[in-house]
Amino acid sequence: MIHVIVLWCLLIVVNLAIRPLMPIDETRYVGVAWEMWTRGDFWVPYLNGDTYSHKPPLLFWLMQLSWSLFGVNEWTARLISPLFALGSTLLSGCVAQKLWPQRPSIAKNTPFILLGFSFWLIYSTLTMFDMLLAFFVLLAIYSLISLAQKATWQPLFLLGVAIGGGVLSKGPVVLLHILPVALFAPWWRQTSFDTFHWRSWYIKIVIAIFIGAAIALTWAIPAGISGGEDYRHAIFLGQTSGRLVESFAHKLPFWWYVVRLPLLLLPWLLFAPFWQGLRQLSLSDHGIRFCIAWIVPVFIAFSFVSGKRIHYLLPLMPALALLLGRVADDIHDVASWKRAFLMVWRGICVVLFLLASVIIVNAQTHWFVVEFNAWWLMGVALLISIGLLVVNTSTIKQMIQISCLISIIIPSALAITYLEINASRFDTKPIAQMMAQLRQENKNVAFYTGKYHDQFQFTGRLIEPLTLLRSPDALKNWIEQNKEGVVLVDSEKAPASVLFYSHPYRAGQLGFIASQTLIEQPQLIELLPR
Repeated sequence: MIHVIVLWCLLIVVNLAIRPLMPIDETRYVGVAWEMWTRGDFWVPYLNGDTYSHKPPLLFWLMQLSWSLFGVNEWTARLISPLFALGSTLLSGCVAQKLWPQRPSIAKNTPFILLGFSFWLIYSTLTMFDMLLAFFVLLAIYSLISLAQKATWQPLFLLGVAIGGGVLSKGPVVLLHILPVALFAPWWRQTSFDTFHWRSWYIKIVIAIFIGAAIALTWAIPAGISGGEDYRHAIFLGQTSGRLVESFAHKLPFWWYVVRLPLLLLPWLLFAPFWQGLRQLSLSDHGIRFCIAWIVPVFIAFSFVSGKRIHYLLPLMPALALLLGRVADDIHDVASWKRAFLMVWRGICVVLFLLASVIIVNAQTHWFVVEFNAWWLMGVALLISIGLLVVNTSTIKQMIQISCLISIIIPSALAITYLEINASRFDTKPIAQMMAQLRQENKNVAFYTGKYHDQFQFTGRLIEPLTLLRSPDALKNWIEQNKEGVVLVDSEKAPASVLFYSHPYRAGQLGFIASQTLIEQPQLIELLPR
């Protein structure tokens, strides 16, 4: 357990230290929490002064709680989602213990397998809702197993709390992750238990759903009353039927997740013993049936819903880790593991060396544009290569743990190589703080943009909503009414001489132009993209 926590700390400290809040998602979510904080509104989230109905409030509440305890700061807000990732990682071992009590090594290895997934560890560092959802899904899964094994009401209430927490994290989608495995209980439940009443089982599931709904309604009803009719309609319908309709408006093929599944399974997909163990799986194992009942229906359901995002599959990653943990437990050939372990990581080190060499040569030849510090890659590849020679790997558990460590080191090193040069492009603080300074000088500030994602509210500690100008006519009218004002624009095509401040932002450049400059040179308006 302590080793998992240490590896998690290494991952989080390094990644949160090397990068700022990333626009547009992270800055938006912290910005929404900041607006709730400045308004003193616990019930209704706001984005740039308008009600924000796209997400439930749990993440925003937890950010505000952290500020109440430690003062307004960036770090505690950014730690919330990673802490839920840690909770999910540890809880995966508890679920493994419930499923395979006679196989303790599965419970020991599963958290390292889960944390070692490149997909999982990358999203563990991001401030998003999906890790909260993954935690509550896993808590519900733990409760379902307990409910099937014990004729008590305690797991039922825990299941209800998990459903309520999931709804407050990301809406009713939590039920899509939980209900299939609950409905398939007659197939996966271990038959050696005492007589089980299936009617009672399904009644308890319904009761748990009502408990979860009651928890969610303790927020939704007051929020609906406080937020007004449009917000009330959005949270009661927009996050259910509205979400479903919207998902079919952004069509992606049903096989979109299938072709990306191998990427989700890295690096464990490269280990031959896992493939060997798959051939030995048997449906006579109720734990394997449980994992299949969890993974397959949800994966199929998400595949047929047109709206797809790769992070929607995060709550399924613990199930995949459990299945791989069970597979690994059947392969006791240490020599086979050793060959696979060395082959995978030596091969990856060779790839890193080659990549670093190409980048170093390119610095002289300029074959292509690249923004990486290759010496970090070279150093990491060398460090791992030396480590493979000197570190003891005499057991399967050690090889899984070391693989987890390397899985953390390599993406972190890649992030460092990129962000060392490009971090400023994702840092909204310089622009946001300039906005705050201009407002302190009593100058009105507007943003000429097609869409605003609240990326400057928190980092600039802005109190008032930002004025948004969405058309040339709106810009012309605003500068006439605010002749002493300032406009933030996409400044790539504007002459540098007309900007009194500019800063790189993502793939472009943002800058400030005085209203008086635009009034005197109206032709500049045609150069400004939105």
